[in-house]
Amino acid sequence: MENQRWIAFYVSSHGFGHMTRCLAIMEELLETTDHTIYLASGAYQNSFARVYLARFGDRVTYKDIRTEVGLVNQPNSLQVDIPRLEQELTDFMASWDTVIAEEIAFLQTKPVACVISDISIIGILVGEKLGVRNIGIANFTWCEQYEHLGLSETLIARFREVYAKLDLLIEYDLMLPTHDLDVPRKQIGFLARKFDPDRIAAIKNQYGPSIFITCGKSADLNNIQVDNYTGTIFTTSGINITVNTNAKVVQLPVETFDTHNYLAASDIIIAKAGWGTISEALLSKRNLVLIEREGVLEDTENIEELKRRGVAVSIKETDLARIDLHAIKELIADNIVRENLDAYQDAVGDIIRALKI
Repeated sequence: MENQRWIAFYVSSHGFGHMTRCLAIMEELLETTDHTIYLASGAYQNSFARVYLARFGDRVTYKDIRTEVGLVNQPNSLQVDIPRLEQELTDFMASWDTVIAEEIAFLQTKPVACVISDISIIGILVGEKLGVRNIGIANFTWCEQYEHLGLSETLIARFREVYAKLDLLIEYDLMLPTHDLDVPRKQIGFLARKFDPDRIAAIKNQYGPSIFITCGKSADLNNIQVDNYTGTIFTTSGINITVNTNAKVVQLPVETFDTHNYLAASDIIIAKAGWGTISEALLSKRNLVLIEREGVLEDTENIEELKRRGVAVSIKETDLARIDLHAIKELIADNIVRENLDAYQDAVGDIIRALKI
């Protein structure tokens, strides 16, 4: 039994980046240990995980629950709807006791070694109740994001109180500064799902030169026009792309489990500045164009730091209405330093060692 303990993951149900980076960790654990994974996240995120981890069969147990609110966007926009966000957070907090009681009822009879949260409040509270090692993995906490948006201090204080229960906070590269959070920390770099060189070569052979445009699977934008490009444009769900050239648009279905291989096969990545996409782009040494979102602290800080390092450029959200690939290529040529990308290596091994499981 000692060699077949349960590792409970509580992954943010906001967007997909939290899930994809946790899948890299879960895949490594399942390949190198005999442990069983318990994965709690949103139904949408878990449906993706079920496909990606299918080969591990019953060694992964799934629970579809809302683990996070995150941010709530205005319709057809990447801008945050603050009144709706505050209301959803209030409703979410009111559900905590019921959700946690259900989780404890299921897990308390299992040999749970630790709870890993990215960066779900629910998971941290479950870890505390179980009395097991309580680990957070993140590149931000919601306290800083919500402070930046001017949300109620009462809401923020409740989140800060829960984060303080962590036994260890593993901080990814680009971690936003955290205030008044006195917990043990471990700093590591970037990680991503494993790239498949044969798959990447096959994608290049099938589609030729390509670019990859994604605003995250949680985004819903009406239309993006791409000019002066004749290759293949890969895109994810929620985005409608039009072209006035011979370019071919390929929308990847939401169940595409290896979007990272399509990203790595592309010459240019145009994306919102979420950590998961950044990590995949840097580790695959791609040209990265990030979309500036006014008011979102994580995006602003990530963009400024990556531009300072010479490994990314940025455009404004309004520029999405009409993307000129000639201008984009000039921006990349003038600002991205190829040698600087070579410094980035996958850090999944560092995380496994930090978990001590």
